[in-house]
Amino acid sequence: MKKMSAPRFFALLLTIGMVFVLVSGICMAQGGSADDEQAYRDQANRLVAVKNYDEAASVLEELLAKNPNLDDELVYKQLTHIYDDYLFHFDKALTYYHTYLDLFPDGKFARGFIDRIAYLEERRPEWQALRAFRSVQLEEDRVPLKERLAEVEAILSKQEHAKLAPELHLYLANQYYEAADYRAAGEHAEKYISSISGAGVTNTDRASALRLYADILVKQHHYSKAIRALDQATALASPEDSFNDDLKKSEMIKHRNMWYGLIFCLIYYLSVVILLFPTRFWKSFNLRRSSNRLAKPILLLGVVSLGPVLILNIVQGPILDPRFFFWLSGFSILSTIVIKLLAPLSRKTGRLVFITMSGLHMAAAWFMAYYMTIYSGRKVITNTVIEADIDPLTSTFLILVWGSAIASLSIVMISSFVYSRAKGND
Repeated sequence: MKKMSAPRFFALLLTIGMVFVLVSGICMAQGGSADDEQAYRDQANRLVAVKNYDEAASVLEELLAKNPNLDDELVYKQLTHIYDDYLFHFDKALTYYHTYLDLFPDGKFARGFIDRIAYLEERRPEWQALRAFRSVQLEEDRVPLKERLAEVEAILSKQEHAKLAPELHLYLANQYYEAADYRAAGEHAEKYISSISGAGVTNTDRASALRLYADILVKQHHYSKAIRALDQATALASPEDSFNDDLKKSEMIKHRNMWYGLIFCLIYYLSVVILLFPTRFWKSFNLRRSSNRLAKPILLLGVVSLGPVLILNIVQGPILDPRFFFWLSGFSILSTIVIKLLAPLSRKTGRLVFITMSGLHMAAAWFMAYYMTIYSGRKVITNTVIEADIDPLTSTFLILVWGSAIASLSIVMISSFVYSRAKGND
């Protein structure tokens, strides 16, 4: 084996050293470049967090100017997002949408960017109105709802037949629903649904709008129309959403039946009250004697209907809704007074009929109190049917509800039995 000469050995070492230095320099340059790019992105994110969108866009543009062929799709995503959704510089947004598609024709954002380009180009004559509308949406947290509604209504009044109009109608439908103005919400929802019959709107969007419309109709007690709207949404929905729609429909039917029950109970309750006048209750009315007879049952009714409120405060378990007991207290006390004033009627109807009538009167009171607690909430959650301010359906609540209701019913019926005695009717 030949020995390597000294000059040849030193030449080899020199070559290896040069290769090592070159590779190390390339790696360090790449590492430094990556660190530099990350610094730009971090700075842009910090500026977006404090809503300094102009500076954030400038930082990202500086990064692209230093490296025009930057292989980072997220930079373009963030830059277009700033110009499109925060600064409303739609021309610049379109420029970067197209640049991205040139660099990444099959990128993960390509499909969305193509749709966005079509959207902006189609509405190019309406960009000023679009900017005004986006500004309202961007300032939602700082502008009162009433002012926002007025601003969007003003924009819509000038864009009623524009491409932008459906978006304005949908926004107003949701906002009026949140404000519990269901008539206005229904009108805008109807206009939105009628305006999206053409192409360009997915079945998912149509189904979502129909569900919102159904919720609005439920609030207006238009149950047949609400169920039809929900059926249309179900026909457009995926199997998973169809299952949820079926559950929602069953709740709507339950809500409708409860509403009909409320109407029936209210009619019966008022009919008994109105019955006081043809019976001329004032002829047998004696304030002092009636006060003495009503004192005990009213006191008992106050204890059994308002006592549970004290228990709920002591228990301090899950948040419970005490409104039922206040409603029950008012209705049951009124029922006792009405039954006392109608006591002379028992001479004509008989004691059994009179006691039965008083029991039904109290049952109607219980149902109305229950409905107004559970089914007349004001809290708005889009695409829900039954909305209460807080959920009262816990075991503790139900035990107190039924216990209070049975006790109140018993007190009223016993009182009606006492009032219907022959001497008590004199």
